[in-house]
Amino acid sequence: MLGTVVKEAGGLLDRRFFLNGLLPVLAFLGCCLLTVAAARGGVVAAMTTWQRQDATIKTVHVLTFLIVALLAAAWLASAATTLVRLYEGYWPGLVGRPLRALGLRWHRHRSAALDPGDDADYARLHAGYPSDPGEIMPTRLGNILKNAELHPEDRYGLDAVVVWPRLYPLLPEEQRRTLVAARTELEFFLTISALAAVYSAASGIFLLFAGAAPSLFLLCHSTGGAVALLAYRAALPSARLYGQQVKVTFDVHRALLLTAIGRQDTADDDERLVWQALARHWYRGIPLAATFHAAANLPPEEPVSNDPPEPPRRALPPTAVVLTAFLATSTLGAVLLQ
Repeated sequence: MLGTVVKEAGGLLDRRFFLNGLLPVLAFLGCCLLTVAAARGGVVAAMTTWQRQDATIKTVHVLTFLIVALLAAAWLASAATTLVRLYEGYWPGLVGRPLRALGLRWHRHRSAALDPGDDADYARLHAGYPSDPGEIMPTRLGNILKNAELHPEDRYGLDAVVVWPRLYPLLPEEQRRTLVAARTELEFFLTISALAAVYSAASGIFLLFAGAAPSLFLLCHSTGGAVALLAYRAALPSARLYGQQVKVTFDVHRALLLTAIGRQDTADDDERLVWQALARHWYRGIPLAATFHAAANLPPEEPVSNDPPEPPRRALPPTAVVLTAFLATSTLGAVLLQ
């Protein structure tokens, strides 16, 4: 959600468009053409046929290829936020719900096994899991970004989703560039991962129906799957960097918003209450005074039990499930092509 407004104010053909849209699409379409050529007589024969074509036909084909690539890249660049949410673990539907439940069970068990008193475990919790167990996501990427999203609320009572679009335009230019660079790197690896997964599935289906050699099927299907997994793993450090920059933004620059709305004189107020009042006012239109009045008349909070929660039932790692399914499809496809 926070990444929705982290966009550069440039033209369509900017660095972000080339990096996260056009270049991955060109690589994807090139791999698809090579796969089709290899399945239908070989790449050398396809090149020979291409050289024999009339110059007009070649020009039409090249222009068509470029137009398709530009349109696909533009759509892909515009869908970057949706792609990130997909990798975070927002999976609806009959297929998505069981997979989401599997990932949630694994990560809840993994986070419950970490000891906050241990320095190494605390470092994993601090950057890799949300403080509220009820907010745990089914993927590592989702937990890293959810951790960053909930950091302002944990520290300052600040609703990041409501405050972020109002704070971002006030940030110093250098901080905005840092955020955009971190977000661009994250989206680049996720785009590569998604296109590689699509290539793995599409090439596998095409080669099965084309009756290609089992070696070609295994090469294309396995390479696509391996690149998809490796690109996702490469996106995790980028997600941690982006999450850290989001935390730094709220820690260091949140007062810019208070100054901009004329509430810089809140040193004597409870900061958490100020941010809660502002969030309610912006989101629901509740007057600020009503929130302060309600807070002054709240009964004292009851003590919270410190008993540790019961650890959830152990489950298989999501990566192991994905690899098992991938190996099963690879084996089945090779057997069918024998």
